[in-house]
Amino acid sequence: MATIRTVAVSLIAFFLLSPFFRHSTSTVSKPIVIMAQENSASVLAGKDSSFYKRQYPELLNQLVSSLERNFEVHRYSFGQMVSPDITFTFDEKQTNISKLISDLHSLYINRNVGAVILASDGIYNQGVHPYYAVQQMPYPFFTVAMGDTTPQRDALIVRVLHNRIAYLGNSFPVEIQIRGSLCNGLKSRLQVLHKGAALFAENISFEGDKYDKIIQVELKASEPGLHRYTVSLQPIVGEITTTNNVKDFFVDVFEGKQKVLMLYSAPHPDIAAIRQSLDSHQNYEITVSEISHFKENPALYNLVILHQLPSARSADGQLLQQMRDQNIPLLFIIGIGTSVDIFNTLQTGLTITGGGIKLNEALPAMNPAFGLFSLSQEFRDLSRYLPPLFSPFGAYRTTGAASVIFQQQIGSVVTDMPLMLTIDISGQKTGIIAGEGMWRWRLTNYARNNNHRAFDELLGKFVQYLSLREEKSRFRVSTRNTWNENESVEFAAEFYNASYEPVNENEVELTITDEEGRNFPFAFSPLGNSYFLNAGQLYPGNYIFGARTISQQEGYNAKGAFTVLPLQAELISTVADHNLLFGLAQRSGGQMVSPADMLGISQQLAEREDIKPLIYREMKYHELIDIGWLLALIIALLTGEWVLRRIAGGY
Repeated sequence: MATIRTVAVSLIAFFLLSPFFRHSTSTVSKPIVIMAQENSASVLAGKDSSFYKRQYPELLNQLVSSLERNFEVHRYSFGQMVSPDITFTFDEKQTNISKLISDLHSLYINRNVGAVILASDGIYNQGVHPYYAVQQMPYPFFTVAMGDTTPQRDALIVRVLHNRIAYLGNSFPVEIQIRGSLCNGLKSRLQVLHKGAALFAENISFEGDKYDKIIQVELKASEPGLHRYTVSLQPIVGEITTTNNVKDFFVDVFEGKQKVLMLYSAPHPDIAAIRQSLDSHQNYEITVSEISHFKENPALYNLVILHQLPSARSADGQLLQQMRDQNIPLLFIIGIGTSVDIFNTLQTGLTITGGGIKLNEALPAMNPAFGLFSLSQEFRDLSRYLPPLFSPFGAYRTTGAASVIFQQQIGSVVTDMPLMLTIDISGQKTGIIAGEGMWRWRLTNYARNNNHRAFDELLGKFVQYLSLREEKSRFRVSTRNTWNENESVEFAAEFYNASYEPVNENEVELTITDEEGRNFPFAFSPLGNSYFLNAGQLYPGNYIFGARTISQQEGYNAKGAFTVLPLQAELISTVADHNLLFGLAQRSGGQMVSPADMLGISQQLAEREDIKPLIYREMKYHELIDIGWLLALIIALLTGEWVLRRIAGGY
């Protein structure tokens, strides 16, 4: 009993010293082998397509099974994108080998990757050259050379380059590149069709087995609107495919830019400042003329700017009255040369009386109630530093239809006299700048911000509001004219309020109709001040769409058309590029093999000295007091002593 107690107490005292022991565990990690299989349509473009449909998948599965004995195999298929696991559909429309390499580099950085097995035909039509991408990879590439390297007879349209837009009455160029492979001595015919009529035709005689030609075509933009043109190359006997013999392209024909006319009676720095500002806007075409030299019809212009007109020095009253009668939007810039008395007779909505020829230095004070168009914070910050304009002295009186942008600030007093305003009388818009010297505003903008952006914004929006005709749509829906079948079709919509500012408070619905008359309804989502819709991928064909929204119980509609094109990138080049695959393998320390010999890759990898498993050893420390059976032993000893003493009558 004494011995038992001694042992129990000794153990307890020993555990009070917190003894521990060290434990080591080892984990063996197999090297990773990445199996990347190309799944694009070009693999099946050759004569050996039946082999890749039937025998090849079985061979690849045998290779994977053999590799799994010694390696951890990760499978991927790739085309335009990289996907986990391997499929043998061979239906990808584009091939991006460099994306595969960069994705693998990101996924397996600092991993024990032994090698990459790349099964491909070497044809890529997206991304950078794979040679540049493989340089960053620290492990070898073993390439399986798929596809057919035998050239096949094919006549195709490689590409069509054209302008996206054209202006009515102008000619626009189209550049067509055609190619013939093994077509020596054969003939074809190239046509450009529009609404079933041939606008251009040329006979093609192929010379040599490798024939490339670029054909320049000039087409006339004779009708406004969106126009679809078809480039067709007549098929020849024995072609591998005729899908690449037809390409469509679209051109949007506009009636022209907004035409702005600026008339003056005497030279002034304001004229140059306004002209330079409007020239920076792509939507405006500005003409500047001294009024006595102007002989055209002012009705040809969307807006007429009258600098210090009417003038007492020129007989311009008849021309100005003609503009008023033709309901042409006018922008008056009043200065020392303006005849205020004649100006008052034009019934613009503003009259200035009692001032004579005196001028005031009037600073611009923004009217917080103005809301016809918005001005950015950048301009608002600049407006505090703008120098004064020289405005006619007198009493200003406006009609109730006036919207004041700036009021005149004389010294430190903000008056109720307008400095810049718009007036709409019976649908005729008139703008008035009651002062000269805006060129100083443009210089101040550049001096403070090193650009003219704020000044150009003010003048551009002012001119845009005045030149905007009521027939312009406030609801617009836009999308690209052509989409590839592997792209998601996207739409953007804009709705403008009465001041032509974008708002997105209303719901917008859109219906797409295919060639068979089936309707597909969608709803736009608000995005910023506009709307956005992703309709997903659609089958190749022609589609029309109609959109509708309701604002203040009035309906607005927009419509258009687009085409989803079958992607032909994989059919432009159908000859396998085994030189590329050989170069990838050689640069990375791997080897290229044919599909018939790819089962030997497993043995080659097993014999390489640089592809070895990694052993991870982990050291752990455990306190003895955490061992449960030692606690049970102490309890058993103390219990045994108590039992013996009980039996012996010690208790």
